[in-house]
Amino acid sequence: MADTDRSEPFVANRYRDRRCGDLRPDDVGAQVRLAGWVAAKRDHGGLLFVDLRDPAGPDADLAGRGGGHLRGHHDDRVVQLVLHPDQEAFSTMARLRLESTVSVTGQVARRPPANVNAKLATGDVEVEVASLEVLSSSEVLPFSVERDSDVGEEARLTYRYLDMRRGPLVERLAKRARFAQLVREHLSGRGFLEVQTPVLTVSSPEGARDYLVPSRIYPGEFYALPQAPQQFKQLLMVGGVERYFQIAPCFRDEASRADRSPGEFYQIDMEMAFATQEDVFGEVELLFGRLVAELSTKRAPSPFPRLSYADALARYGTDKPDIRFGLEVTDVSGQLSGRTELPMFAEAPARGHVVRALRAQGAAERPRSWFDTFGEAARSGGCTGSWLQLPVDGADWKGPLSRKLTTEEMGALVAAVGAQPGDAVLTSVGPAGAASTALGQVRTGLGRELGLADPDLLAFCWVVDFPMYEVNEETGQWDFSHNPFSMPQGGLEALETKGPGEILAYQYDVVCNGVELSSGAVRNHLPEVMEKAFAIAGYSRERIERSFPALWNAFRYGPPPHAGIAPGFDRFFMVLEDQPNIREVIAFPLNQSARDLLMGAPAPVTPEQLSELHLQVVLPRKA
Repeated sequence: MADTDRSEPFVANRYRDRRCGDLRPDDVGAQVRLAGWVAAKRDHGGLLFVDLRDPAGPDADLAGRGGGHLRGHHDDRVVQLVLHPDQEAFSTMARLRLESTVSVTGQVARRPPANVNAKLATGDVEVEVASLEVLSSSEVLPFSVERDSDVGEEARLTYRYLDMRRGPLVERLAKRARFAQLVREHLSGRGFLEVQTPVLTVSSPEGARDYLVPSRIYPGEFYALPQAPQQFKQLLMVGGVERYFQIAPCFRDEASRADRSPGEFYQIDMEMAFATQEDVFGEVELLFGRLVAELSTKRAPSPFPRLSYADALARYGTDKPDIRFGLEVTDVSGQLSGRTELPMFAEAPARGHVVRALRAQGAAERPRSWFDTFGEAARSGGCTGSWLQLPVDGADWKGPLSRKLTTEEMGALVAAVGAQPGDAVLTSVGPAGAASTALGQVRTGLGRELGLADPDLLAFCWVVDFPMYEVNEETGQWDFSHNPFSMPQGGLEALETKGPGEILAYQYDVVCNGVELSSGAVRNHLPEVMEKAFAIAGYSRERIERSFPALWNAFRYGPPPHAGIAPGFDRFFMVLEDQPNIREVIAFPLNQSARDLLMGAPAPVTPEQLSELHLQVVLPRKA
C-alpha cells in the first residue's frame, strides 16, 4: 500500500493534529487528535468500531509543486476508531447519529492481522480512543452519504452540502481548482494579462436574454449582467493591452441543456491584439494540450484538424462533430439522381435539393419504430427520409427503397456508403444542410449505442469559415449567424460585391467529442466595415451608435486588428472529467428549470424592496 505525500500544508489546532487518512503503521504508539464525521458504527461484542471521516484536501499544493495528485477519495479519508465499554466516550458515541462531528484523542494501534482492511489507506491501523468531544450532532439524513449510494438529482441539489460529503463532487471541485490555476499559470506565462471586467454593465440587444438589475439611484434605469465580456475585452485591445484573459463569469437567461448551465457560467476569455486566426489557434492548442496532459490520462492529438462549417455539416450532419469514428454522411446525388426514375431522387436537382445517405451499422434488424423515428425527424426538418435494410444470410432486402429501386440502383447506393449485410442505409432528400442534419442525429446516436468512439481519445477539431449571415425564419430578413463583431472574409469588398448568403466570416469553433467548447473570431475593428456589415442585418448607423456606443467610438481612434476566443470553463472541465452533465462539475448549480433548490431562488421580494427600486410586479394572466 503506497504511502501518502505528507508534504501538504496542515496546521494543527485544538480539534486535530493529524488528518485521519494519514495514519500508517509507522505511527503505531503515537498519541493523535483527530476530528471529522462519524461515517459508520459497528458494535462487535462489546467493542464499538467507528469509521471517522475528515474533509477532503489536496495531497500536493495547487501550485503543482507536488505533481498535482488530489486527495479526497473516501477510502483515503477514513480511519477506524475503537472504543471500549468501560469508557465514558463509549456511551456517548453509541448515542450519536451518523454524520455527527466529533474530535477524539487516542493512541494509534496496529490492527490484528485478521482485521486488516486492504480497501482503506489506513487499513493496517486503528485508533484506540481515550477521550471524545462532540462538536455537533446530526439529525437523520435525507439520504445516505455513502460514496456509491443512488440519490436522485433533486435531492442532491436540495442538500448539496450532503451530496458533497459523498466524495466525488468534492474531488471534482479540487481538480477544478487545479484546472483554474493551470489556466492562469499557463496564460500568464504566455504573456496574457489577467483583467477583471465589470459585472454591472449595460444591456446589449444581441444574443440571449439579459439578466437586468434595477438601479435604485436612477429610477427606471437598469444595469445588465454581462452575457460575456465581449466589448470590454475589445476595448482593452484598443487601450493597449496586447494579450488579455480572465476566467470570466457570464450570465444568460436561457434554457438549460446537459452541457449548458442556465443562468451563469464561466469562460476562459482571451483576446490578442495584432493577431490573426492562426495566432489564436496556436495559443489555444498549447493551452488545451497542457490542461489535458496534466489533468487527464486521455490522448489529445495535435495540431487539431480543421473542417469548414459546410464540410462539417455535409460529412457529419452537425457543426459539432464527434470525429472519433467514421460513419460519415455521403452525398449520393450523383449516384442516384441521374440513374433512377424514383421522383424523390430524380427530381431533387431541379428543386435545388441533394440526396444524402448514411450507413447505419448493424441496423438492419432494428424495429420499424426506429426507422419511423428517423423518417419523422427528417420530415420535421423539411426533408424526405427513407431507408433500405440489408439482412444477412441472403434474405430479401427490406424497407421502402427495396420496393422502389432496381437491384442496380440499390447496389449503387450500398456501394456509395460502404454498407455491409446486417446494415441499413438511410437516405435524406432536401436542402443540403437539413438533409445532412437528419442523418447526423442518427450518426451520433449510433456512435454512442455501438461504442464506436474511443473513450480514451479527446478528438479536438476546429470548425471554420462560418457563414456571416443567415435568414431569420421569423422575419425573412438577413441576420448575423454567429458573432456580429466578426470580420467578414474579404472585408468591405466582400460586403459590397457578394450576396449575404455567400459571405464567410473569420469565425471559428473548437469542438471536442461532439461538444462545442468555444466560439471565437477575428474582430471587425474598422468602422466603415462594421457599418456596412450591420447595415446588411438591418442596422442603421444611428442604431449601431446607440447599441454599442463605447465600441463604435473607440474604433475611431486607431484600433489594432485583434482576435479572440472564450472556451467554456465548466464545459471543458466536464469533458475532461467525462461527465454527462455540467451540474456534476459545479459546486452550487441551478437545476434544469433554472431554480436553485438549495437557496430557494428565484424568490419573491418584499413590497418595500420593490418600492425602493421603483418597481411594480405585473404577473402574466392565467390562461
